[in-house]
Amino acid sequence: MERRSMTRPGYTEWHLTVRASDSLPPHAAAKDLFKRLAEAVVELEIRPIQQKVYGPTVRRAEILDIRERVFEKAGLDPSAPCTFIEGREGECTRLGGAQLWGIVPSRKSAVTVASVEAQAGHSGRLVSGKGFRMLYLPSIVGADSDHVLPVGVTCQAEAMFTNAEAVLQRHGFEYTDVVRTWIYLRRILDWYGELNHVRSAFHAERGITGGPDGRPFPASTGIQGTSAGEECVMDVLAIQADPGSGVNVLPLHRSSRQDPAFDYGSAFSRGMSVEVDGRQTILVSGTASIAADGRTLHLDDREPQVVETLLSIGALIERQGGSLQDICCGTFFYKDLAVLKAYQQVTKILGMPELPLVPVLADVCRPDLLVEIEAVAQVASPQVIETSSDTRPATRAAQRGGTRTLPR
Repeated sequence: MERRSMTRPGYTEWHLTVRASDSLPPHAAAKDLFKRLAEAVVELEIRPIQQKVYGPTVRRAEILDIRERVFEKAGLDPSAPCTFIEGREGECTRLGGAQLWGIVPSRKSAVTVASVEAQAGHSGRLVSGKGFRMLYLPSIVGADSDHVLPVGVTCQAEAMFTNAEAVLQRHGFEYTDVVRTWIYLRRILDWYGELNHVRSAFHAERGITGGPDGRPFPASTGIQGTSAGEECVMDVLAIQADPGSGVNVLPLHRSSRQDPAFDYGSAFSRGMSVEVDGRQTILVSGTASIAADGRTLHLDDREPQVVETLLSIGALIERQGGSLQDICCGTFFYKDLAVLKAYQQVTKILGMPELPLVPVLADVCRPDLLVEIEAVAQVASPQVIETSSDTRPATRAAQRGGTRTLPR
């Protein structure tokens, strides 16, 4: 298990990453994974906000049932938000891994975490603090009130965004408060362009244009994936902050290597910096081997595409004062096993520390893209003195968490 954290005056933010054991049969691997995850949550007293589980949809019910029983035995709420995703449908045979994001409020803070209703039996999380509110909603699909999905990819995508907005408004948010989306498309190579058309039209109606006269696009991942056979499903993170609250949300449109994605028709920001009390959580959008003008770089060349992707992510984080070493959680989407081996070879040759990424077999948004990486990084602003209202020490090492590596 990989544990990464950052301490703020009001709370400590935790990211846990667990890969399933390849040496165990699927049932035992699931039990072992969730046991380790539950033990860490109990030990650290984490209040979960987001959980993601990657595995085969044909075993979804079995895997989630194991999770529920393990969590209940540990005294944890099994209804906490959990998104189940398989990348390329039908080709995943084993449980891949899980990620958990949560917080531990400091003893004197007013930060709270509450369960809220999302969609179709799923629960979300509302985090409230002095001058800010943050809402996470999992597994939003385009179903109607009777849980029936419309026919056709366009109708499902339109309804998915409309449903997300309706749930946000139910809890006092607007879609313009959204800072991050995770969008999974079962057949991404067939209709990613249509998703962009639907998303751009939806954004434009709400003044989200990415331009100087409009609101910024959210950070986003658009990747192959399905939860239960739907054409598309999305997770949403929204934030509201009062002026002077110490919470600042900054869209990251470009880096030294990549220009804004919306310059070539993709309606998302490269990333989003959420700064609370001088400490940043950087939400890095799904990033691939793409040039500043939107061209695919290094066609059919695995190692250079891996390097280009890592360089682009590093350049984005560097603008905010961090580096690849500040990545605390992420997902490595790879087109075939050779790409995964190329990543392992590249990081070995470069002497890079192993990043806390869960590998997922999936197509990227273009046939010529072989890899995509999404990530979360935690970066303390240079001018911030590392102190905390909590009684625990808040050293730089403690903020970044341990250096334990994931099992290979």
